[in-house]
Amino acid sequence: MTADLVSVLFVASGLVAVGAFVTAWRRELTSALAGVPVMLAGAGTAFAGISRFASREGAQLIGQEMAVLLAIVALAAVALGVGLAGREGSR
Repeated sequence: MTADLVSVLFVASGLVAVGAFVTAWRRELTSALAGVPVMLAGAGTAFAGISRFASREGAQLIGQEMAVLLAIVALAAVALGVGLAGREGSR
């Protein structure tokens, strides 16, 4: 069984949708921040999938680099959000 580009994009869009649902559904800020990495993981999956099926040599590395960059941005966004949420609770 092999995965093609369409199935990779379906998984990526599913991850983005689940992340958006979690972010919109949760009432607390720290719980809602759990959806941000899931959304960015979906975008990273799309970039990695597109780079896997790219026809040019240089394009394969760009998609993987973007996926790693999105993972770092997700970690930074969650750290910033948790820091801000902790600051609001102490007032």
